[in-house]
Amino acid sequence: MPFVSSSIYIKAIELALKEGLPSKLLGCHYPFNKSNTYVPMTSLLEVYEIAEENLSPNFGLRQGKQLNSNDYGTLGLSWKTCLEASDVLRNVKRYMVLVTNDGTIDIHENASSITLTLDRDIYRKGIKTTIEAPFVMLLEVIKEVTGRQVKPIKVCFKHSISVLEDFTDYFRCPVYSNAEENSITFDAETLKISTIKADRFIHDFLTQRMDEEKKELSQKEDELTEEINKILKESMASGIPSLTQIGDYLGISGRTLRRRLSDRDLTFRDLVQKNRKETAISLLSNSSQSIGEIAFLTGFSEQSAFNRAFKKWTGQTPNDYRKSL
Repeated sequence: MPFVSSSIYIKAIELALKEGLPSKLLGCHYPFNKSNTYVPMTSLLEVYEIAEENLSPNFGLRQGKQLNSNDYGTLGLSWKTCLEASDVLRNVKRYMVLVTNDGTIDIHENASSITLTLDRDIYRKGIKTTIEAPFVMLLEVIKEVTGRQVKPIKVCFKHSISVLEDFTDYFRCPVYSNAEENSITFDAETLKISTIKADRFIHDFLTQRMDEEKKELSQKEDELTEEINKILKESMASGIPSLTQIGDYLGISGRTLRRRLSDRDLTFRDLVQKNRKETAISLLSNSSQSIGEIAFLTGFSEQSAFNRAFKKWTGQTPNDYRKSL
């Protein structure tokens, strides 16, 4: 399930209340629990959607302006000790998963410019705010750690923005909505400025710590795979659900779920076949059900198709496998 740092979630609630949002509109989101490190992404999306519906436009702009390095844990500390501003962008790409696992960051660098892109599926309204706020936050953090106001070359959003002038005034550069990608581009020379607390030794130490945190989160990603396996096993007899259906159940877009499996060198087809094979072998080994019944219980409409698949998996037909036990 997609998650996000609880500090960002709490800051959004505090800002919404400060701007006059009645606490009763936040329902279960207020009062909040400050002890959690992460919250489901759906919780943040709900707060953003409530804010956008009841407050003035461009809540994402105001949310981004109030975020700072202290809201990002070890990643925020690493920004303060980067050698130069461009390293802030590189650390965002490398360690974004410590903040949220929803979406992907890329960086495109050449001699003249550096572009950071954010790929995040807009599967509900609040996602737009989760795209706007990070770009604003990035500019605020660069100003915080360098002591200098940096102006991008251009900023692009794939979605439409009702009051684009607010973003143009803030970024002080061309801002485009309905663009082909979500991106922020800087002049390469502009980002070669040093940070105020640049320290290679401390930064290397923090990088090691973030690598450890990524490893811990990677183990949690294994839990996602196990959850998919559980759903497939429970639904196999009634029909294999699609990737999109499983994503809807888990609160993840099908595209994001496919990407997260790909990050682990897996495909949805791999998991379906793995679970069919394991279920078939278990039933052949531990039950007296007929081959036809087992074919049905593993999601095959015809026994002949099951026989072919099983032989491909094991090198034996179901009958031969059962006889060999």
